Amino acid sequence: MGSKAEWERIERPLVELDPAIGTFAKKHGLSCSANYHGWPERSLVWGAGVRRLIQIYLEDEARLTFRVWLCASQDRGLKRYWKRENLREGLDPEQLKAELLELLEMAYEKVNSWPQSSLEFATDIAALK
Repeated sequence: MGSKAEWERIERPLVELDPAIGTFAKKHGLSCSANYHGWPERSLVWGAGVRRLIQIYLEDEARLTFRVWLCASQDRGLKRYWKRENLREGLDPEQLKAELLELLEMAYEKVNSWPQSSLEFATDIAALK
């Protein structure tokens, strides 16, 4: 992914979905971010004690497929706990567009259903720094 044209090609499917993602985020009071670490993605985040996340990101640059990933995490002292799941993988831009609202609603309900007690040890936070 070197040229501006290549970046636009791989990010375009998400840019086209930004209005719908933004509307969903506003409806549920979620914060929305884009392109973490310079890779095409959209993240919806919420939660105080347990941080909850829906992430839609480019899975395969050559095939132009996307993944919807879910995560709930919590830091307890110097340890991070989480639960995560790939909701859908290998979505081409047309599939993603057609299924977006259904996927977002399903993802939101699923991540919200995960109780704090279901989170498993992920890593020592000190190892992340």
